[in-house]
Amino acid sequence: KSHAAAYAVVSYQTGWLKANHPVEFMAGVMNCDLHQTEKLSIYAEEVRRGLDIEIIPPCVNRSQPTFTVVEGKLVYALGALKNVGLEAMKLITQGRMVDGREKPFATLFDVARRVDLKRVGKRPLEMLARSGAFDQLDPNRRRVFEALDALVNYSAAIFEQKTSDQVSLF
Repeated sequence: KSHAAAYAVVSYQTGWLKANHPVEFMAGVMNCDLHQTEKLSIYAEEVRRGLDIEIIPPCVNRSQPTFTVVEGKLVYALGALKNVGLEAMKLITQGRMVDGREKPFATLFDVARRVDLKRVGKRPLEMLARSGAFDQLDPNRRRVFEALDALVNYSAAIFEQKTSDQVSLF
């Protein structure tokens, strides 16, 4: 009997949250299933059609590793993209921080200078390119995809230089 009452309370609270804070509710639900792309596509369809909420597509300058809400819109999580990984996407969002403030990336080379792309990995970068997460920096996805090897090499050289400069101080 007590289980039934508990389920009723949870159901009521869930319904209340969805009715009164639908964007935040769906962001929370989608974060719970962050690694299940099939479920996320079903949720995204419900968000767009059933709840009439705008979804902001993944973007290296706007998105966080998890789903967030900005101005009543659901911002797609970088970590929800297939084969990217949450930790790799945290590296991207940490790279946006400059002197304690968020500073959007200006170019793909800016990303490569501020984020150790070797640590992010080639496959996650390919998925970011395919998803359009770099579209704000270069809308030509094919060109971005084809430039990834060069960007990773450029990034590796910069980060190797940074570490060798640190070592040479001692």
